[in-house]
Amino acid sequence: MITIKDIAKEANVSAGTVDRVLHNRGGVSPETETKIKKILKQKKFKVNLIASSLAMKKYYNLATLIPQYDEENLFWKSPYSGIQKASQEVSAYGIENKVFVFDQFDPKSYLKAFQKLIKTEPNAVVMVPFFFKETSKIIHILDEKKIPYLFLNADLKGYKNLCYIGQKSFDAGVLSGKLSHLCSKNGDEFLIVLTRKNIHDYGANNERVKGFNSYFQQNIPDALIHQLKFDLSDGFEKLSEKINSFLTEHPSVRVIMVPSSRVSNICSAIEKDHLSGLKVIGFDTTPQNEDALKKGIVAFLISQKSFNQGYKSITTIASYLVHREMPPNEITTPLEIITKENYKYSHSEERNYYEEN
Repeated sequence: MITIKDIAKEANVSAGTVDRVLHNRGGVSPETETKIKKILKQKKFKVNLIASSLAMKKYYNLATLIPQYDEENLFWKSPYSGIQKASQEVSAYGIENKVFVFDQFDPKSYLKAFQKLIKTEPNAVVMVPFFFKETSKIIHILDEKKIPYLFLNADLKGYKNLCYIGQKSFDAGVLSGKLSHLCSKNGDEFLIVLTRKNIHDYGANNERVKGFNSYFQQNIPDALIHQLKFDLSDGFEKLSEKINSFLTEHPSVRVIMVPSSRVSNICSAIEKDHLSGLKVIGFDTTPQNEDALKKGIVAFLISQKSFNQGYKSITTIASYLVHREMPPNEITTPLEIITKENYKYSHSEERNYYEEN
């Protein structure tokens, strides 16, 4: 194991000088600091977070802003659980993470949760940036107070966030297009079902739709792709009536792609006579979606491993807080294809966490 003394010997400086560079204490010439940092990088040296924080007797307040989940909107349970697991681990480093939740359909709730968060005087913030207008207000305050922050799950451009952790939505859309192509035969038509209820959904879903269309433009430019848009606040009956009427009028539609976590909701609205002849592709391994997958109603789910996203967001910001390890601009999570044959072998970290708790 490489030690501070080893680094000091190679740089021809004292161990104390290396320690000052590691902890940004100053008092080191720019030339020497550059030399030490180069050796640290070459040796892939990392400070032991626990030892470092305890030795410095320093404690950090971390705050996380994330949508709340319920039985109808279970997607956010997964990243929330990853955050909780990582928070338990980083508490040993002297880092306390306080989680603030908001109603994902209410911008006022978003701002209210942030107002509670900022009163805790956090050293850093992990946030899921919803609602463009309100996010601008939040970021203005964080920038003004010089509080570092990273984005989880949603990649909004034009801000000074340390990092984005999440899925590349366009690439996920391309993958859904390829899966749809594999599920089809000559003459089949395709349907994209959009369920819009908030701006966050719109941003991610829009990128997935762009990726889906890009795949077909490059591979089957004459494919006929339809779109249906719903607002879930219109109610289940209206959704069911509209989609079943459409399928009756367009019998050549054989593949449906739902670019959101609500694929099981869409499937439940489709009559059995229509559903039996369809291949359905959706996103995210919520319990309802996994159940539809197990029953063969959904052919494929594309997972963004949201538990890992939540976990990584906390460990990344912890590394930055304790020894200023700057993360890359993006930490993208894998695009995992889930089927009824392999779903029980995926997401093992998340399942183990639930079993332990």
